[in-house]
Amino acid sequence: MGGGTTRTTIHYSKPSSQKLNSSDKSQQTQLSTGQKRNVFISFHMEDEAQVGLLRHQAKNDKFNLEFRDYSVKKPFDNKWKTQCKERIEQTSITIVMIGPETYKRPAVLWEINKSYELGKKVVGVRIRKDKNDPIPGPLLRHNAKIINWNMEEIQHELDKK
Repeated sequence: MGGGTTRTTIHYSKPSSQKLNSSDKSQQTQLSTGQKRNVFISFHMEDEAQVGLLRHQAKNDKFNLEFRDYSVKKPFDNKWKTQCKERIEQTSITIVMIGPETYKRPAVLWEINKSYELGKKVVGVRIRKDKNDPIPGPLLRHNAKIINWNMEEIQHELDKK
């Protein structure tokens, strides 16, 4: 298994002090009706415990987030790729959890590239803010936003279009 994936469903709302782009009717409808927003989380399986902690932190009442695990924990083959693509298609953003080995995991690199191919926003989140773990190549090539693991900052990135 090359990497781990999680499709995450987030209960999402934008604070009323922030304005939406009026041309983005789907986002306005989604936020005003309190619908769930799906986020795909890509990570190296060795970092699964940290991803579990991220899900736990998101349950804090301070954040209107809820992560649900839809991991594809199977061998990195064509069936896995098909299932993974279907899950990415159901999301609006991909978060890549960046640890020490993430940059060289074939499954994670595939997920990032597929997310871009499908027109998804991709954000990198450093698991360890005191370390400069290598950034996966596709994130660098696309000038992806890379942030430290901070729930406020993650929420802020999710709030952006």
